[in-house]
Amino acid sequence: MKFEYYNPSEENGGCVVRSLSKALDKDYEIVKEELLNYAKTLNFNSYNEVEVFEKYILDNHFNKLESVNKEIKDLKLNNGTYIIFCNKDDFYHMVTIINNVLYDKSEVAFDMNAINIYTKYKEEK
Repeated sequence: MKFEYYNPSEENGGCVVRSLSKALDKDYEIVKEELLNYAKTLNFNSYNEVEVFEKYILDNHFNKLESVNKEIKDLKLNNGTYIIFCNKDDFYHMVTIINNVLYDKSEVAFDMNAINIYTKYKEEK
C-alpha cells in the first residue's frame, strides 16, 4: 500500500470531512455542510459522532464490512474505495484508501488499528 498526501483544509479535527470528501470526490465544504445537517437531524452536536458519520457513509453507497483488529498497513484490500475508521491508543481517526493508496495528511495512519471498514458499492443503473 502506498501513501499520497491529501489535505484540502487545515481545519483541526477535519479527518472525517477530509476522508469523505476524497472517497466521494466532493468538495470539502459541501461534505462538511451535509454532515452538519446529518448531525442536526440526528440530534447530535457534532458530525464526528459515529452514528452521524456512519449514517452519512451508508447513505452514500458504502457497505460496512465486518470489524477487524489489524493495523492499516496489514490490511489486504482489493482495488476499490474504502473508508477506514481507526484508532491508536485514545486517538481516533479516519482515512480513505483508493486502489491501495492511503490518502491523508500524514503516514501515521499506517500504524493505526482499523475499527470499521466501509467499502463503496456500485450503483445499479
